[in-house]
Amino acid sequence: MFAWSRRVPAIAAILAVALVGLAPSVSAQQQQGQPEQVRTFVGDINGLENIGAKFVVIVAPDRRAAAFVGSRDDSFNQSYAKWYIGAVNGNQLVATANDGTLITGTADGNQVTGTLGGGQWSGTVDQTGTAGLYRNRVSDNEVDIAIVAPDGSWVGMAFTPSGQLLRTWNSGTGVVERVANTTSIRVRPAPDAPPVQLDLIQPEPGATFYAAPNT
Repeated sequence: MFAWSRRVPAIAAILAVALVGLAPSVSAQQQQGQPEQVRTFVGDINGLENIGAKFVVIVAPDRRAAAFVGSRDDSFNQSYAKWYIGAVNGNQLVATANDGTLITGTADGNQVTGTLGGGQWSGTVDQTGTAGLYRNRVSDNEVDIAIVAPDGSWVGMAFTPSGQLLRTWNSGTGVVERVANTTSIRVRPAPDAPPVQLDLIQPEPGATFYAAPNT
């Protein structure tokens, strides 16, 4: 199971996460004689619905892994919205952020199970709509990132290229628009703001993660 800890006091609230992946199952690929693909899991953090907290885990064929988390709450994002880099050994995942925040868990074929701050969650691999992790470097000083859940709900944030949070978007009432004939989306950082286009973070087959990506 997944667990989340920090080298500072942990989140007090009991949380739970439901993750849904976005790639064909490993067993199905093996049966078809296909190489294993990158697997992406994304979902809501139950217990933090009031701030729309969401979570993404990407697992490469070599079992290296990257994760990202975000919400509509600026204080939560200051502490937790960042990259976590690690690996899946056997079925145990361990990933760490640059500040020492640690994720541990279980990723077994099509399913992930675990806890976050004391709550329990589980999820299965499934290809679903616009769900995923999206990014766009809009200037030399800003990178925008959004997490879209399988139900179309989403959260977005702006960072410096080095990963420092600039601001949290007001995504509570916005909808996700798919850009025609692409895997990109458009969302509004605020209800009265112009739409921003973001590109799906979609690692190629055989991709791996050895260090935190540029935000």
